[in-house]
Amino acid sequence: MSVKEISKLLDFYTDVFSSETQLAKWYSSVYDSSALLYIPIQYAYDTQNQELINKLRKLFTYNTLLIVKKNSQADDLAKRTFYFTVSEYLRRNGIKDNAENIKMYNFIKSEVLYYWNKNPANIWDAESKKFYGVKQRIDYILSGNFNGNLSYYRAITDFELYVMGTGVSLLLIEKEAKQTITPDLVSIKDRFYQVLKKEVSIKDNKAWYLQPNIWRDHPDFQDVALEKSQSVNWDASHFSRMSAYLHLLKLNFQDDKPKYSYLEKLTTLLSNQLTTNIALYDSKNNVYTFNNYIDGNNSSFRSDIKDGKKGIQASQNFEHIFVGWWKMLNTNEVNIMYERIAKNVPYYSEQSAYITHDKGFFQEIVNLK
Repeated sequence: MSVKEISKLLDFYTDVFSSETQLAKWYSSVYDSSALLYIPIQYAYDTQNQELINKLRKLFTYNTLLIVKKNSQADDLAKRTFYFTVSEYLRRNGIKDNAENIKMYNFIKSEVLYYWNKNPANIWDAESKKFYGVKQRIDYILSGNFNGNLSYYRAITDFELYVMGTGVSLLLIEKEAKQTITPDLVSIKDRFYQVLKKEVSIKDNKAWYLQPNIWRDHPDFQDVALEKSQSVNWDASHFSRMSAYLHLLKLNFQDDKPKYSYLEKLTTLLSNQLTTNIALYDSKNNVYTFNNYIDGNNSSFRSDIKDGKKGIQASQNFEHIFVGWWKMLNTNEVNIMYERIAKNVPYYSEQSAYITHDKGFFQEIVNLK
C-alpha cells in the first residue's frame, strides 16, 4: 500500500519543526500536524512500516517539543493537541531504554500535570468561579453545581478532553515501560471514565450524546434547527476525536470488565452513529453525503461568528472523515465505509478545497487498513 504522500508530509513537518524560525513561518502546523499525523502514527506501528517509523523518530524529538512550547503564535489548544499526538507516538514507539523518549515523556507529563492541577482552567470568563487545573473544573461540572447563566459554561471542551486523553496515553506508557505509576495519571483516567458515565446520555440504545443540549446557547450553534424532542449536540468533526479517547480508555480498563463493557458499548454505538447519522450511503451512486452533527442534524455550524460569514453550511462539515480518527473505532461498519469512500476520493475532493489541496495524502489515509 502506497504511503508516499504520508512520507512526504512527514518530511515537510520535520523541516517545519527543525527550528524556531521555520515554525514561525508555519505555526499552524502545531495544530494541523497533530490531527493529520495521528492515524499515520497508528498505521506505522500497526504494520511496522520501517520507513514511516524512521521518519516519525526524526520528526518527534525533545527539541521539537521545546520549539513548540516556545512558539508564541500557536495557541494553547494547539499545544495541548500536539502533546496528545506526540504522547501517542511515544506510546506506540515505547520509551524503555531510550533516553530521548524518556525526556519527551517527562516533558509531556510535566505539561499535562500542570494543566491538570495548576493552570487557570476557566474556559469562559463568566463561569461562576475561578478554576485552577482541569481537575477542579471537571470535578465542579460533575458535581452538578451552578456554573453560570448560560448552559455552555458547564460544557466539557477540547481543552479538558485533550489533557485527559494525553493523561490516559501517558498512563499506558508507564504501564508498558513498567515505570512507577503516577497517581495523578490514574486520577485523570478515572475522571475521564466518570465524565463518560455521568455526562453521557444513551438514546434508545442506538446512540449516545455527551452533555446533550449543553451547547444550545453557544454562538457556534445558533443556527441549529431542532425538530420535536431533538437536542443540540456536538458537531461531527470535533467529536471524531472521541474515537481515539475510547480506544485508549479501553486499553486502560482491560482488566475491569464492567467499565470495559461500558466503553465497548459506547464504541459500538458511536460506530452506528457514524454510519447511520453522519455518513449516509447512496447505494445507487456509490457515494456518501454527510450530516454536520452526530445526531444526524444537518444545520449550519459556526455561522456568523467572524465578519458575518455563513460558517459551515449543510453537508459541508465532512473533512474529519478524511483525517481518519474514526478508524480508531475499528468496527466492520467503519471499515466498510472507508473502503467505499476510498474508491471515490476525487468526487469528495471536488466539494472541498482542503481535500483537493492534499488529495493524494487523504487518498492514502482512507486506504489505510
